[in-house]
Amino acid sequence: MTKIEQTTNKKKKVLIPNRGVIALDIIDSLKSIGLETILLYSPEDSLSLPVRLADRSYKFFSSKLEDSYLDMEAIIDKALELQVDYIHPGYGFLTEDPDFFKMCEKNGIEVIGPGSAVLRTVRDKIEMRKMAGELNITFIEHSPVIKSSSDFASIADNLNYPVIIKPLYGYGGKRIRAAEYKKDAAEQVQGLLKREDLQRQGIFVDAFFPYAHQVEIPFFRDGGGNILFLPEIESSIQRRFQKIFQESPSVNISSSIRESLYRNSRKLIEKINYIGLGYVEFIIENGTAYFSEINPSYQINSLIPEIHIISNFIKKQIAISTGGLLHNVRGIEIVEPKYNILLVSLMAEDPLNNFQPSSGTVSEFFYYSTIRNLFKTALYAGAKVSPLYDPYIGKIVTFSSQRETAVNDMRNFLENIIIKGIKTNLTFLKHLLRNKSLHRGDTIIDFLNLKREFSKRKKKEKEIAIATALFSADFHIENSKNDFKTRLAKIKQPGFFKKLFNRM
Repeated sequence: MTKIEQTTNKKKKVLIPNRGVIALDIIDSLKSIGLETILLYSPEDSLSLPVRLADRSYKFFSSKLEDSYLDMEAIIDKALELQVDYIHPGYGFLTEDPDFFKMCEKNGIEVIGPGSAVLRTVRDKIEMRKMAGELNITFIEHSPVIKSSSDFASIADNLNYPVIIKPLYGYGGKRIRAAEYKKDAAEQVQGLLKREDLQRQGIFVDAFFPYAHQVEIPFFRDGGGNILFLPEIESSIQRRFQKIFQESPSVNISSSIRESLYRNSRKLIEKINYIGLGYVEFIIENGTAYFSEINPSYQINSLIPEIHIISNFIKKQIAISTGGLLHNVRGIEIVEPKYNILLVSLMAEDPLNNFQPSSGTVSEFFYYSTIRNLFKTALYAGAKVSPLYDPYIGKIVTFSSQRETAVNDMRNFLENIIIKGIKTNLTFLKHLLRNKSLHRGDTIIDFLNLKREFSKRKKKEKEIAIATALFSADFHIENSKNDFKTRLAKIKQPGFFKKLFNRM
């Protein structure tokens, strides 16, 4: 009998301090192996599907993030009160916080993840790159740690613009900024450092590769040192550094690059004795792979490698956390892809209004699925989408043995989704999937900025937003019948776009 089977027979309890799709994934996965699921939720999420489907649910005192999903003490107190065996943090919130893991460890509570020591190592992006250099792994050039405007001023003239500005710790997303020239970068640095936590922890400047590809290597490593590598995921197409379109395998890297990604990933995770699920991220340009960082948690895109091996990663996380070994893996195993898998992120955002978040009650919700489509969401007719939290509301996957078929299936599947009552990026995704460059696999990091050359002219925020929303000429041409001229006039678009439409 394996350790996980022993765990199942004892009906152990798992606390889930999370919400939305990931909470549903955890609840469903753990119920299927006989574990009791206990959800902690904010008052704002009282009518959500996770609250309905968990075995038990307990409400936080407040819906504010600091008083709910980020309240370490409240989560640990409830875990001790209920005598839970594990906490599964999901993704986001406290998932990558070594202080939270350490507090749990001190209180005898096991958190599903790689542990506080590993989290503390991988969260410092500069130290991880130094380690990569010691292992003869090429890494992205970066600045020293910046904690003040004067720190930035001392290095600003030596930077090669454009640049990306990132927090030193944790995952980036909306805290990442891009800057085309020195003055813009100084303003972005000043804005970021207004946040007390970033001022205390520091930020840094990365080289920006607008025409490169961002690629992640998913992996599992167990306590016996066995490693399972999954096919790479390319996530180059992003909006404000949030991954919008992802695919696996990448059509943009050679077999020799792919081999180097696995080889270098192994060096890093063995060096830090990483145990559990993780993702090693690289930036690839002109045949060179630059190490960027390690993402140490279950991700939105974990569904992609799950399909590659028809396996549930949350169950694997539990098995490894309870001392189990990877099934049928002894040494190093690299999975060969059988499918071309695509994933898009559904957001409660209005593409025609600068992608402003949308909230409200879903009045109508329908979709028609096939055997090669997956749609994971917490939406339902009557569901409330809160303005308090991230606008991410679902992930949509298609897969096929042929990439072209997967792309066409995704496009068709998106046409079969009806969501009313809130604004979403669904229309944007439909047109993204019609883009000729995407069909060719010509996906680069600067894809959603019209593949523009960087210029010295500072672009207006509204102009960038429209370039993102209406990013290719075929969008304008194919949708002229929808009277976008009128919509553009109403929201006062930049002159460039008015001229473009007047020529149609």
